[in-house]
Amino acid sequence: MFKVNSSYFSVNIFLEVFMAGALKGIRIIDLTSMISGPSATMILGDQDAEIIKIENTSVGDYTRIVSTQRSGISAAYLNNNRNKKSVCIDLKAEEGKNILKKLIGTADVLVQNFRPGVMDRLGFGYSDVRAISPNIIYVSISGFGFTGPYKNKPVYDPLIQALSGLTTVQAGSDEERPRLMRTILPDKLTGFATAQAITAALFHKAKTGEGQEVKISMLDAVISFLWGSDMGGHTSVSYTHLRAHETREDRGLRGLHGKKKGGGGGG
Repeated sequence: MFKVNSSYFSVNIFLEVFMAGALKGIRIIDLTSMISGPSATMILGDQDAEIIKIENTSVGDYTRIVSTQRSGISAAYLNNNRNKKSVCIDLKAEEGKNILKKLIGTADVLVQNFRPGVMDRLGFGYSDVRAISPNIIYVSISGFGFTGPYKNKPVYDPLIQALSGLTTVQAGSDEERPRLMRTILPDKLTGFATAQAITAALFHKAKTGEGQEVKISMLDAVISFLWGSDMGGHTSVSYTHLRAHETREDRGLRGLHGKKKGGGGGG
């Protein structure tokens, strides 16, 4: 007969329900939409942070109206926004701006993935938000970075796959036709990278009391991901570079081992 240890299961259910997660007490204002930002804040919500998701007053997060629908609910929205509270705010209206300012005053982290410059135009750039909450962690996600000719371009996952070299890696060689990954890897990878960056910033804040600005690019995240295993042909280290990073002790040891043994006359 199969027996169940009821006390074991009772204890584990108790621990799962009543033990606070690592980020209990952390409040995060989530101004992101689509996949990369929402997946990042969802991970933090899974670790017990309080996530307050701010959505626009027209359709909300655009993933609400795409993808597979079940009983009027989008799977893409549900699968990237669990463990969150949601509120619709018109950030172009003065009343909406005041609501967001009050929320920022209570928050540890703000995360946004508007195109570079949009938050500044809305009056919620880093300097604006820091004036409200000096120790806040302000996180920005972009597709192509925050400088350069592509910074204001709309970003789509296949573009990042192509520009990062991921499609060539997937093809198998430079001579083969580039092939897309059959999943939105750059979006999801950026979500993990962002969640890790936020927890590192929170750890720094716990030690020093200081907030900071964190900037993450989807393109940077994917290139960094690929570099360790797939970019050997683009990696080179010059002898000059190595010498520049030698310590005094390294140079001393190199000189010691390079000495010739034997007597040398010399008056």
